[in-house]
This record gives sequence, C-alpha cells and structure tokens, in this order.
Amino acid sequence: MSRTPPATASSDRFLARLEAGLAAATPRAGAGPEPAPAPPDWLWQVIAVLYDGQDAAAAADWALGVHGELARLDGRVPFTVLHDWQAHVVAPVLTEACARRGRPREPQEAVRELHLRALAGERVTEAAWEAALGPALRVAYRLAYAWADAFAQAYAGAHAYAVANDYGADRAAEFAGGYAESNTGANAASFAEGNASAYAGALAAAWAAADADAYARTWPFAHVQVCALAWAADGERVGAAPEEAGERAERLRSVYRRLADGLAGTLARAVP
Repeated sequence: MSRTPPATASSDRFLARLEAGLAAATPRAGAGPEPAPAPPDWLWQVIAVLYDGQDAAAAADWALGVHGELARLDGRVPFTVLHDWQAHVVAPVLTEACARRGRPREPQEAVRELHLRALAGERVTEAAWEAALGPALRVAYRLAYAWADAFAQAYAGAHAYAVANDYGADRAAEFAGGYAESNTGANAASFAEGNASAYAGALAAAWAAADADAYARTWPFAHVQVCALAWAADGERVGAAPEEAGERAERLRSVYRRLADGLAGTLARAVP
C-alpha cells in the first residue's frame, strides 16, 4: 500500500524509534527485534502521531506495548478498533473539551453513539454518519483553533497601524482590540466550517463502508491532532496573551498520552 507523504515520514520515524527501543529493551546477541507486522495505513498514521505527542520515556514504553499487540494480531487489525477507540476515548475527550469551554456536547455524543452502534455490528449509513459528523467537526475544529495566538497577532498588527497613523493611545488600543476580535472570530469560524465541510463526507463514506484504505486518505493523523488541540487549547478570551509554551505543551503531552493509552487498550481488546 502506498502511504501519503506525511504519514510515510511520521510512521517511518515511529518504526525507527520503535526498533531502537526494542533493541535496547531486549538485547540479544546477533539478533535484532522481530518486526511487528504492518497494520493498516490509517492506524500507522494514528500510532505515529501519538508516539510523537508523548514524552520520550512514555513513548518508548507505550511503543513496546503497541508492538506486542500488533504482533499478536499479526497485522490483521479489524476496523472495529477504530470504532472502539473513537467511542471510548476520542469522543469522550472531545466531549470533555466542549464541557470545559462551554460548547454543546451533543454533537460529540451523537458521533459516539454511532460508533457504539457500529461496534455492536450495526451498519450505520453514510447519511447518518455525515449528519452527525458535520456539527461535531465544526465544534472540534473551532476548539482546536489557536485563538489567543491569532488574536495577539491581529492586535499587534492593528495597533502598529493605528499608532503609525496618529490614533492616540486610547483610540489605538480600542481600534486594535475591535479589529483583533472580529478578525480572529471570522478566521476561526471559517477554519471550522471549511474543515468540517471538507472532511465530513469523506469520513462518512469511509466509516459507512468500513473501508480502511479510504479512511487512510482522510488524514487520520490530522484528526488526532485536532482532538488533542481541542482539549489543550487555551480558549477564546478577548485580549488574552498567549500562554507560555511550556504550559500548553504539558497539556498536549497529557492528552496525547490519554489518547495513546486508550488506543493500546483498544488494540488489546481486538480479535483478529
């Protein structure tokens, strides 16, 4: 199977680090670690981005466990792994993010319900998936938008313009604040709507058909990043200064570890 370029680079990094970690953990004279059978490309993408999102020590331990589960399954990873992980890990993370940020939880809960139905063996139609995914993706992408950073950049540019045109201190601050709020809000809404429109139909078609190859072409690694960013983002606060990089990085590591542990548990439950 031909992997998309970003997925190839990320999964190749994961594989190299995984093999290095296995060699260090299980040294054997004259022999390297047994390679894990290749999972579906969509899962490679997810594994790779979750590996990169954790700190080095946690990622190394997690990789050993994932390697063992892939070997147990002999690469025959059923599509139900996706539904299990989405229903029991991804959707709850997004629902929690919505609750923390005052956004409606119902769209994420609706998608979770469809994953549970699919996991139970029911065939969920493409139309049902798309109807649920549109609202859920719009909320997720809106939460993932780097609002405070974008606001600060817009404010700085508008303030510099106002000062250069002799607005005076008070008027310059007022102008910059109003511009930054309207500009950032419009960009965030456009970002959310554009991505939801682009992905809802493709995801719906792939999930309805349980088509692993089609799902891989929807950039699953990017969906994982959106989920993590939605949970870790600092919110929409007018005039808020961007956080210290370390604070946001720590929250991201925490949620990546949660998503990663959840995936490992899902793989452990899988039956080839």
